[in-house]
Amino acid sequence: MSKMLKFDIRLQRKEFLLDVQATVNNGITGVYGPSGHGKSSLLNSIAGLVKPDAGCITIRDEKVFNSEQKINLPVQKRNVGYVFQDIRLFPHLTIEKNLKYGIKKGTNAEINFNELVDILNVSHLLAKKPSECSGGEKQRIAIGRALLSGARILLMDEPFSAVDVNLRNNIIPFLKAINLRFHIPMLVVSHDLPDLLSLTSDLLLLKEGKVKALGRFQDLILDESNLDMVKGAGLYNVFDLCVVETLPLRSMVLLQSRTSDFQVQVLQQMLSGEVKEGVPVKVLIRPEDISISLHAIPQISLRNQIKGRIDKIFSRNGLSFCMVDAGEKVLVEITEASRENMELEEGTTVYCLFKSAALKIF
Repeated sequence: MSKMLKFDIRLQRKEFLLDVQATVNNGITGVYGPSGHGKSSLLNSIAGLVKPDAGCITIRDEKVFNSEQKINLPVQKRNVGYVFQDIRLFPHLTIEKNLKYGIKKGTNAEINFNELVDILNVSHLLAKKPSECSGGEKQRIAIGRALLSGARILLMDEPFSAVDVNLRNNIIPFLKAINLRFHIPMLVVSHDLPDLLSLTSDLLLLKEGKVKALGRFQDLILDESNLDMVKGAGLYNVFDLCVVETLPLRSMVLLQSRTSDFQVQVLQQMLSGEVKEGVPVKVLIRPEDISISLHAIPQISLRNQIKGRIDKIFSRNGLSFCMVDAGEKVLVEITEASRENMELEEGTTVYCLFKSAALKIF
């Protein structure tokens, strides 16, 4: 059985029309867009909390909504796990009872209680009450309860807004581990683009009630209109790399793409947990933190000088954006004056230069 979500729905809300169509795969898909453009309405429609005016929604090949066939399964029969912005745990129940609350309402043979507790690292919390847990722990418990209720898909609405930066960084690995182990599709809504990109490279962009784009972030920003949409949120390059070598004499780690020769050196202290060959690492860097040179520069402190070729250039408000193919697509932001001075054009061979300290590592 295929494990994916398909929707093609229309929902009128006063002056606002949600008119969206997409197919979401087994992985984690971030839903990003301006406030009031339909993100929560989309999740509520999938969960069955609101009824679209027309269209259809299919979860793992089962029609949960079809206006023409008059199908509209109630919330409890859709087997959708929904984790809300405000963490809704029962304060009078222990963590164990909170986790097990939904099991009687639905079963999911693929998800074992003890295994999930282990993945979420909450075994030491089972006898406690929610008031004794941190924000990040509560979030993990809410995720676990949703999954144990028989969820075939997990919906998360602003899951990081209730926790601080350190706690959200602790939640992200658990979401990845759950998706990897149980292959449950996840839709994660956030207004914080860097948060989404630290979790997944797959984005669904919503604008004015329509799906503006769906795909890998690295591909989406090749479209100038998508770039305009996400630029104000904090634009990043996103690289999915893995550890290929440790360089203990320099306290550095060498990371490489799984699909090309693209390599990055980072300080070993920037990686959390065990550092060994094959460990996957997500690396983010802002386009404005990358410089361009026409030649490799010897005797310089910058550890990363990556050779590539400019595929595309476009300018906005005195800035030039250069898309460099270096095995991975690297977006570089420089001034238009610099581009003209260096006579950069499509096809020019360049070197992308940046400090290891400019990288965000997940």
